[in-house]
Amino acid sequence: MKSLFVGFCISVAGLLLVSVSAEAQLGDALNATNLTWTTSGTGGGGTWFAEGATTHDGVSAAQSGNVSGTSSSSILQTTVTGPGTLTFWWKLSSLSPVAGIGNLLSFKAGGVTLTNIYDRADWQQQTIYLGAGTQILQWVYSLYVSQWSGLPEGWVDQVSFTPGTTAPFITSQPPGQSQVQGLNASISVRVLGTPPFNYQWQFNSTNIPGATNFTLIVTNVQAANLGNYGVVVTNIAGSIISSNAPLGFGQVTAWGVNNSGQTTVPIETSNVLAMAGGGWQSVLLKTDGTVTVWGSNYQGQTNVPVDLTNVLAIAAGFYHVLALKSDGTVVAWGDNSFNQTNVPGDMTNVVAIAAGNMHSLALKADGTVTAWGYDDFGQTNVPADLTNVVAIAGGTWHSLVLKADGTVTTWGSFTGMNIPVNLTNVLAIAARGSDSMALKTDGTVVAWGNNSYGQTNVPANLTSAVAIAQGMSHDLALKSDGTVVAWGINTDGRTNVPTGLTNVVAIAAGGYHSLALVGFGPPVLHASLINPVMGTNGFSLTLPTQSGRVYRLEYKNSLGDADWIALPLVAGNGGNLVLADSTATNSQRFYRVRRW
Repeated sequence: MKSLFVGFCISVAGLLLVSVSAEAQLGDALNATNLTWTTSGTGGGGTWFAEGATTHDGVSAAQSGNVSGTSSSSILQTTVTGPGTLTFWWKLSSLSPVAGIGNLLSFKAGGVTLTNIYDRADWQQQTIYLGAGTQILQWVYSLYVSQWSGLPEGWVDQVSFTPGTTAPFITSQPPGQSQVQGLNASISVRVLGTPPFNYQWQFNSTNIPGATNFTLIVTNVQAANLGNYGVVVTNIAGSIISSNAPLGFGQVTAWGVNNSGQTTVPIETSNVLAMAGGGWQSVLLKTDGTVTVWGSNYQGQTNVPVDLTNVLAIAAGFYHVLALKSDGTVVAWGDNSFNQTNVPGDMTNVVAIAAGNMHSLALKADGTVTAWGYDDFGQTNVPADLTNVVAIAGGTWHSLVLKADGTVTTWGSFTGMNIPVNLTNVLAIAARGSDSMALKTDGTVVAWGNNSYGQTNVPANLTSAVAIAQGMSHDLALKSDGTVVAWGINTDGRTNVPTGLTNVVAIAAGGYHSLALVGFGPPVLHASLINPVMGTNGFSLTLPTQSGRVYRLEYKNSLGDADWIALPLVAGNGGNLVLADSTATNSQRFYRVRRW
């Protein structure tokens, strides 16, 4: 008999650990494991890392590290050998709604910035054509407003590089534009394809000697310079000719950041009543009561309502626009993330409007104020006892008003609220970021609040000012002689007032650009009263007015009376306006008109 033995053995399980480097994780997250990735930070900025919460492909993406202030950055880098075509997706967002303003994601090749996205930007694809040789590619996340430290973030996903050449093609045709006679005009074309490119500009189809850059500067624009401009672009793979860009005379000039075309004034800008500057857009009101908006359309702010007519005044926030109509109602469009374009239903008898970056304000004929939109800092919480207001302005976190007695009141938060002690005799106010301005009756200017870029350092020799405007970290003042003074940050030319700019009658400041309306002489300082009449229906007079200004007829029964009796505020319409006192009788009265 044979014995059967059954046996078994037990193996010991082992744990195999595989280390994946941060660089390899970035390659997987970016769908580009064929490229070598590195990451670094400057000025204390964090490094990029792989994550799966915010992606374009639904799997993973690379996210920037936190940065602190404008001196730090977070850098993602790789190297390719050109020529070739690079594509990628990128996005900017923020952990806080307000922090979406102030962050920047740039793409660089060879240390040269080729494209940017600013503030809040959803996923969008970029295509970059790279020239021959080794190309160091960088995605650089940074801040351009220091107080947003550490809050927003940037992402990159689905990077792909394909070797080969591509003939030039035009992504942005040179735009038709207008310019004030005697100033310089800048005409640019945007081209993709394999660099380098050769440019040859033409005027009325004839080559312009020496005009071989992607931007053409037409100096001292005169009648002989008006016509059609175009450019022929050539590279190793072919050539292309642009469409014609007409150049004409206009009343408005603009300068500063032009990344969205906000300083390229459209052709034939004549009969202009008023201007306004938004974050990345510019707005014009014409004498026929229509509105034109150009520049960024990120939130639909250039989509003027098709039925909008009879407009008296305009205002622009960062991504939204307001219009005051002749019937005293308000129309709003553009970004509505914080209900800043949801005009309250009872908004009637309005005589002035103002736009903060993300909130809106309206002044009524009875001197009361209504505000709506972003309110995390109380900027729409109008004081319950606020009356006798004659002008309004909105910053990012605060609102500002001028009262008829020449004093200023504010509410909200941050440094723009710290009104200087004993500030009186104020004629006009302005606000935009976290600082504020006031124009006094003696022609001097006072500024207070955030001074990170010298924006509250009013030039010591500034006198005879008649109007003020405020952008993000820069300020403007219009003088009685029709010249403009600007100060504050100037890394992008926003305070470079064009040489030879005179006869300015109005100014406006966008977030990062400036505008001026030019007339035929210095601004009119005193309006002439026309045709005073005492009749059966009371007293009336006529006077020429300006859009955006507020007027009020006041009277005394005796010059010995202590106070003037004020009638309701009236909005200027850019033409002749009739002011009336229906309570007047045949008895003696003394009248005056005030303007703000």
